[in-house]
Parts: sequence; structure tokens; C-alpha cells
Amino acid sequence: MTDKTTIHIEWDKSGKISYHVSGITLPLPRDDKKLYVLAPSALFLLAHQFGSMKPSHGLITCGTIIDMLFDKKYVLLPINSALKGGIIDIIYTGESSLKVQFHPKQGLFANSDSVEEGARQLINNYMHYVYTQIDEYAQLVLTTLASIAIGQYFDFIEEQLKTNSIGRDKDVWSLSFPLASGRLVAWLSQKYYLPPYGTSAENEKFVQGQLAFQEEQRPILESKRKSLFLAMGLN
Repeated sequence: MTDKTTIHIEWDKSGKISYHVSGITLPLPRDDKKLYVLAPSALFLLAHQFGSMKPSHGLITCGTIIDMLFDKKYVLLPINSALKGGIIDIIYTGESSLKVQFHPKQGLFANSDSVEEGARQLINNYMHYVYTQIDEYAQLVLTTLASIAIGQYFDFIEEQLKTNSIGRDKDVWSLSFPLASGRLVAWLSQKYYLPPYGTSAENEKFVQGQLAFQEEQRPILESKRKSLFLAMGLN
């Protein structure tokens, strides 16, 4: 039997998220489901879906996450009815990293484009939901790691453009996407951490360090977003 924790995601007509967790319970202190399961699952879902989305959907997703985490701009999106629900499996391999699987629940006659649009809307709503469920220190960790993940995805898209694998009139998926996504999920699972929760001085030092890194990342991400959207013919 595979050792795994499963997150079952549902939503109402407006796109408001609800969830429950099943599967194995991690030992103390990692039995805190919000910090050790829910919070990293938002990062894992984002990175995993980079591997299944066409470049346009992946880039648009990155743009909404940047706006959400850096500028607190967020709109709750109704989720395309082609996507009825979703299950995230976090699989413990006994090694230094984890594996992640996402199982979409599709409508009977749903087409792939509609399901992909629904997944993009789900990530938008799920990332924000997770962000609101954790404290400010964990929010900083989520923002830092999400910004790194997006930066790595942007680098991957740049390489695809350089080889003419994708382009303005070539919004196509290939097997290179899940390969890159798998590496990113493995990296994130190794790098996810909890804030120190130390003395006031230690916590303040942590906050300032995270904010300084994020401010350094922001103009880099904004510049790449602009150039990649232009290259792919996105608004």
C-alpha cells in the first residue's frame, strides 16, 4: 500500500473552496494538517499543473498568483463546470522528496480545454484559500516558494521559446512539460519549511529576510511575465 495523504477539494457555484484530508497522519510535530499538508499542497498543485497546462494557461496562472501574493489582488472565480472536483495525492516515497498526483473529477462530456480552464481557476481559488488559512509567517514562506517556482517555470518557458517549441501561434504542450514539472515538485517538497517561531527578535529577522528576498524577486518576475506574455501573444 502506498503511503500517502489525500486532499479532497470541492467548491460551490461561486468557486468558494472546501476540503477534507484523508490518509496517513504525519507524526508530531508534523501532524498539523494546515502547516504540513494544506500549505505545501498549494505549491505542489501549482507546480504539478505546470506540467499539464498549455503555455498560455500556465503563464496566465502565474500572472494571477503574482498579483495575488505580491499585490493582494484577488478575484474569486467560478470554476468551469467541466471540472467537478479535484483530489491531490501527496505520496511519501521514503526518499528526500515527495511525489504529487492530481486527479480531476470531470464532467461526462467535458473537453480538455474546458477542464484545463477549470484547473487554472481552481489554482487561483485554492492558492488564495490556503493563504487565508495560515498565519503570517507561513504566508511569507508560501509567497517566497511560489515566487521561486514561478521563476523556474518562466525560465523553462523561455527555453521552450528559444528552441521554437512554442510561440505566438504555437501554444502547445509536450512531454517536456511534465518532466520539468516533476523536477519542480521534487525540489519544492525538499525546500518547504516552517518559519522559526522563535523570539520576537528572531521572528522579526525572519520576516525582514523574507520580505527582502521577495522584493528582489518581484521586478525580475514582472519583467519576465511581460516579455513572455508578449512572446506568446497574450494580453
